[in-house]
Amino acid sequence: MSFKIYKIKSLRKFLPVLPFRQAGLIAGMTLAILFSPQIPARLRLFCPISSFRRAGGKDYAIPSRTPFPQSVSLSHYQSLFSHLEQAGFQFEDIQELFQDPRIEYYDDIAVSLYKPPTMDNYSSIYFHTDNETYEIDEFIDRYGEQLKEAEQRYGVDLEAIVAVLFVETKIGKIVGKYSVFNILSSLAVADSPESLAKIENHVNEHYHYLNYDKRRGLINIYQERAIRKSFRARAEFTSLLQLHFDSHIDILELPGSYAGAFGYPQFMPSNVTRYGIDGDKDGKIDLYNFTDAIMSVGNFLSKKGWTKDTDRQQRALLRYNNSRAYVAYVLETANSIRKDMDVIDQTDLLLYSSEE
Repeated sequence: MSFKIYKIKSLRKFLPVLPFRQAGLIAGMTLAILFSPQIPARLRLFCPISSFRRAGGKDYAIPSRTPFPQSVSLSHYQSLFSHLEQAGFQFEDIQELFQDPRIEYYDDIAVSLYKPPTMDNYSSIYFHTDNETYEIDEFIDRYGEQLKEAEQRYGVDLEAIVAVLFVETKIGKIVGKYSVFNILSSLAVADSPESLAKIENHVNEHYHYLNYDKRRGLINIYQERAIRKSFRARAEFTSLLQLHFDSHIDILELPGSYAGAFGYPQFMPSNVTRYGIDGDKDGKIDLYNFTDAIMSVGNFLSKKGWTKDTDRQQRALLRYNNSRAYVAYVLETANSIRKDMDVIDQTDLLLYSSEE
């Protein structure tokens, strides 16, 4: 670096005979910096001349990528953009998507107990019938045919499928109120130096009464958690972006949980791509469609090893939500549904017999 700068400075003796010598000096120093191998490539990414194609022994400058608009602060997402490009997405597509004014970066998302803002409204494209919600018995009556088909196809008891939908969203009543896009994109960069520094500041401010070693321990715990969440969020955001380009879903209007799960069964984006089923054969997987949701839950549990054995059922449900309390609640709900269905079947049998 010092050698290159010295060469530029050595040109000063020629500058008096040149017009605009100050502009020439600035331009020369700029070129020295741009071409220096000591400057990381990621810092040269958006320079006027950013890359070169070697052909016939000569270097030819090619146009650089157009910078993101300065009106939207996107510096937080640079590591995510690099990850998405490595995953095969086109830079221009990423650029266009991230220009949307609905994008919001949650800079405190890595901090403990952070609560993201809720969405003001939901897009009508995700709700095919206004307020289509059901009680358990109403849902079984309305979608009994689809539930029985899923039970036969995937070997998962229909009451278990209903129980999952009930525990996750109360069968459509509570679908989440957070922006899946903003949650996952913000979490994806929660391991950035700025985010990790914010965690340290948060601990030092809110736990100032602890001694240094205890504060340092908390900082390490929260930072390690942020790094793990960031790793998972990048993978999930990649799947979310794939859904956007494959199915033309407006993922910026997608409501979900604070963890990024969405739809009636509360699937993470990667689970949609792996286990989502187009149950009504309309050419798309829509988890705000109960037929697709039923088949997708059945497929997921089947792929995770669901059988008639209770231990296998528990293990499959743990893959859905890694919580023993969750598993117990789902199985308890399923057993309750089964008992109610048995009572109904016996009542129907008695009524049928009396009519004869």
